[in-house]
Amino acid sequence: MRVPGKAPWLLLAALSMLAAKETRIGYIDTDRVIEKYDGSVEAKKTLDSAIARFEAKADSLKTDYEQAKQEYESQQLTLSEEGKRSKMAEVTQRKQRYDSYLGEVYGKNGKIDQKNKELLAPIVQKMDSVVSRLADDEGFSLVLDASKAGIVYGTTGLDLTQMVIDELNREFEPVAPTVSGKVYYTIMPIYNTNDQAQQDRVGGRIRDFSYDLLRTQPRAEMIANAKVDQQLTTRGVLNQQIVQDKALEAARALDADYVVFGIATKQDRRIQFELSLADVRLGTLVKTQAGTANRIEDLQVEVGSVIRVLIADIVKP
Repeated sequence: MRVPGKAPWLLLAALSMLAAKETRIGYIDTDRVIEKYDGSVEAKKTLDSAIARFEAKADSLKTDYEQAKQEYESQQLTLSEEGKRSKMAEVTQRKQRYDSYLGEVYGKNGKIDQKNKELLAPIVQKMDSVVSRLADDEGFSLVLDASKAGIVYGTTGLDLTQMVIDELNREFEPVAPTVSGKVYYTIMPIYNTNDQAQQDRVGGRIRDFSYDLLRTQPRAEMIANAKVDQQLTTRGVLNQQIVQDKALEAARALDADYVVFGIATKQDRRIQFELSLADVRLGTLVKTQAGTANRIEDLQVEVGSVIRVLIADIVKP
């Protein structure tokens, strides 16, 4: 069920009623889900193709109008008054036709808006179905849309966005050969060791970049960050630095093969971090690797380099 974004009093009333019970309220970022959903790629191509056709016709109508205008301006000294009125009427007609088409295509609820809604409808339907299923499975009574509800803060573990993205993208996963099983990875929250890192959400960025990179590896299966955070909340260590023994305990409960954990700090623009990879089945540390980014814009590349170093040490079966 979607809570209407245009009725904040309704949202407050719903939250007040739920607050009287033992409930869990989660949220998703719809915009991010659509951006990360693999099915959106084809929809975007279709929309871009339609827009290109609309633009081609708009350019043609504009050319017609400009040609008529130029003809009028070049001939007006030689035209009779009747000829001027006739030519000017043609210019006006072509201008109106061009303007009308622009409004029809680019205006509110125009052809582009309608095409976008048409392409998004099945995606939103799939997303709602996944959200409903996850809410039931994870015990959430209410799931809000962060892109519309104006959520400015949410406790870690309530954001279901990545879980929804993962569920939606399962249909696009390649069929793996039966002889090689999947390798399950889990990533602990990366602990910010100082205020500046906390304010800039450096640890969260590193975790997100690590997740996105690991999920592209052959045979990799990611355990959703929201499930990891729920496990840590149950153990009462969610907002603490997750050291190796705690990381292994939580990862075993999630039936993971490998776990990533680490710390991050930020001084001025310089970011330093350290990530460790542990083998959950053996209970041993595979490798620890440090990384440095001289500015926040370089962080994703540096995290990618560190992750590749860590997983290179995993013995292939």
